[in-house]
Amino acid sequence: MKITFIYPLLASVSVLAAMPAMNLLGFATQGEKTVVIPGNDASPLEVYDLNTGKSVLNLKAPYVGEWDASGEETQVFNLSSIKKAGTYRLRRANEFIGTPFEIQKAPYLDLTKSALKWFYYQRAGMNLEAKFAGKWARAAGHADTQVKIYGEKRAIKSPKGWYDAGDYGKYIVNSGITVFTLLELYEHFPKTFDSLSLNIPVEFSNYPNLLEEIRWNLDWMLSMQDKDGGVFHKLTSLKFCGSVMPEQDVAERFAIGKNTVASLDFAGVMAQASTIYKKFDSQYAKKLLTAAEKAYTWAKQNPKIIYEQPKDVETGSYVHKTEDALDEFRFAAAELYRATGNKNYLDELKQNAMNHNGPWWGDVNFLAIYRIALDQKTFGDSLSKVAQKILLQEADNLKKLGDSSAYKLPTHPWNWNWGSNSAMANNGIILLHAYYLTGKTEYLNGAQRSLDYLLGKNPFQMSYVTGFGARSPKNPHHRPSESDLVDDPIPGMLVGGPHLGKQDIGPENWKCDDYAAANKPALAYTDDRCSYATNEVAINWNAPLAYLAGALYSIYNGNGYLKGKGL
Repeated sequence: MKITFIYPLLASVSVLAAMPAMNLLGFATQGEKTVVIPGNDASPLEVYDLNTGKSVLNLKAPYVGEWDASGEETQVFNLSSIKKAGTYRLRRANEFIGTPFEIQKAPYLDLTKSALKWFYYQRAGMNLEAKFAGKWARAAGHADTQVKIYGEKRAIKSPKGWYDAGDYGKYIVNSGITVFTLLELYEHFPKTFDSLSLNIPVEFSNYPNLLEEIRWNLDWMLSMQDKDGGVFHKLTSLKFCGSVMPEQDVAERFAIGKNTVASLDFAGVMAQASTIYKKFDSQYAKKLLTAAEKAYTWAKQNPKIIYEQPKDVETGSYVHKTEDALDEFRFAAAELYRATGNKNYLDELKQNAMNHNGPWWGDVNFLAIYRIALDQKTFGDSLSKVAQKILLQEADNLKKLGDSSAYKLPTHPWNWNWGSNSAMANNGIILLHAYYLTGKTEYLNGAQRSLDYLLGKNPFQMSYVTGFGARSPKNPHHRPSESDLVDDPIPGMLVGGPHLGKQDIGPENWKCDDYAAANKPALAYTDDRCSYATNEVAINWNAPLAYLAGALYSIYNGNGYLKGKGL
């Protein structure tokens, strides 16, 4: 039996009030290094080099700020002047506080590898062998070789793919932004990811490991395309199963809801993937591009088919109230124009104006902005400058919010929603793209602050990534972790994070008094497997974590991406 590890939310701020909140994985020698200490103590702060036993930095107490998201008073200390690799500890009022921390040339390699390796653990239809999966080895589940099409009498074969989140469904819309993010990570940092080993099974010996893993999901996505080019929304059972291992979930599964949005998300990532896999597998790349163009053609012929959840289906809907598919048309056209050079796609892009909506599964507008802003040669000066202007405006807004925040976190008030941690990671990715475009270190620092928050610079002073940091989630809402009889959860999973939605509170579900009482968004979190609203995991949350950690590691390691060129 697992021991439930619940942070007493409101009490924790008081108990840890004098303790430093910082990135529990440490800092880069050349990166920004900031520490938050809650409270208003006027004492100076010293930094000790534990290797030499000497004080290397003495800082006066800074101004006290108040963070609306938590209601705390805080002081922010900047340790960035320390450039020497080593092990350090903070000292205040003649006492050491917090745990020792590391400064390295290029931290976050292990985090990057685990965040990416987690996708292997999410594979459907495969035995996870101990030589790859360690103590989390398990039997295959959900072969999906005979999947009924919902509402019809025919069936399809739809094997492989990644389980979407804490459940065993597979969803095209969420796969779209996930695969884009992982492919872009490879595109931007091939020097890192051409040789990075994830210790996963190898079917294609000439593929980098990252592309090997992504192909497992691309192959599944291809199987979800109907003969006419349209793409089904999801592959799930009619209801969520209980906390069982994959092979124990034997409910009938269905391909559900062919629609415009799924077809366009599919078209965009297939076109993107075709340009990347061409170097390694030209025939596969052609297959991807053909599928992309066929899906786009279907969407043009059926531009307003928005998924509607059938009444007897209770699995995730992945549709929102304002869906109009314009952002998906924008994303797909951008990727198809880059892949084909067909001017028709460019003309359609010019007629479908980009906006400031940030990236999440329900709006992929910013995926087109990333592509167009950084590829002026392909898309032309006029269109690229529009994308660049939007990108930099959003990055500047985030930078200002971070600079004025008592936690130095670049985030919008509306980011405190379901999956808030993924919003923090995606904000960091926006700032990184601004860094690529301009070379300004202030944007790189903003991205570092986003990762710092996820790894411990937060009111709970905990890492939100399983297995990383002195304090991390022990009980994520994730069926294999709940039912595998292994005490430790699979490492490298980013949990959803705090927000005030509390969709999982209620007499029909469960009740945690501390979590239910939280009235500040940054405090509304509990490390409980039943808290699907704050402690679930998902592929579209892990992908931006992997990108953020992998990009920062690569940049600090000298394999950076700047002004359109890998350096």
